Amino acid sequence: RTGTMAAVTAVTLLGVLMLSASPGGRLSSEGDPIINLMDEALSATARLAHRAALSRDEEEVVVRRILAADPATLFLARHFGSLPTFERHLRNSVQQQLSSGQDASHHAAAASTAAAAISAGDALFLRRSVIAYNTTQPVPQPVVRRALEAAILAPNHFLTEPWRFYECGPETRSKLVALNEKKAAAFALVPRMLVISVAASEYGPDGSISTKKGLEDYAAAACAAQNFMLSLAAHGVGSKWMTGALGVPPEAVLQVVGADVQAERLVGVIWFGFPAVPLSASSSAPVRKRGVDGVLQQLP
Repeated sequence: RTGTMAAVTAVTLLGVLMLSASPGGRLSSEGDPIINLMDEALSATARLAHRAALSRDEEEVVVRRILAADPATLFLARHFGSLPTFERHLRNSVQQQLSSGQDASHHAAAASTAAAAISAGDALFLRRSVIAYNTTQPVPQPVVRRALEAAILAPNHFLTEPWRFYECGPETRSKLVALNEKKAAAFALVPRMLVISVAASEYGPDGSISTKKGLEDYAAAACAAQNFMLSLAAHGVGSKWMTGALGVPPEAVLQVVGADVQAERLVGVIWFGFPAVPLSASSSAPVRKRGVDGVLQQLP
């Protein structure tokens, strides 16, 4: 509750500054040099964050400084924000703070957290199943790591942590592609692959995922897959959840990645990479014929 109230307070204070920046209280930054500097600094930092040029800690420190109107950070962004050296100067400026564990501003930190939550919400409407990728633009490893960290935050009954992840390097991807000769040419154009399996705490007598605990574990692993893809989408990375096991038996996929076929079941192969056409919330998604109203019952 305290953290939530701090976030609301910080955002409210920033809103008051912005409202006071123009005649009549209109929401505008015109006429206020501090607000303009903050806007420029956030834009420059966002460009670095979009291509994962900053670590998560570095990004948080910079955003906190900007929201706290730190003069050094604002002027650094103003004069170097469009230059290639901005990343180096910015990183040098935060190293001392990171090493000492200092915190720029409690309220600014809360505001940064609130902003990140909004970004995650936008990713829900940004994600699309992508089949065409830009094979010349590699996905930065910090982006993949952060997506995996998001994946393991999936809801999980009894904290069984049933998900297993297999990040496939070039050699393993080649082996997976070779499993289906008819589609090998198309599959070879997928830049990255992550195999997700579930090590359920319980299976049915026939080895199926049919018991209560088994279904709960599978649901948790499915949520982990969604978290992974949403985190990627927040960084502009497209993905596609292949539940068809690439057109081959699931056990074949598990064997390629060295999974325990007796203890694990395939959840899916996640294709991912920067899309040939950038992700956009305005791009069309498959129409949901039922919509919300067709599946919602509002009860008394």
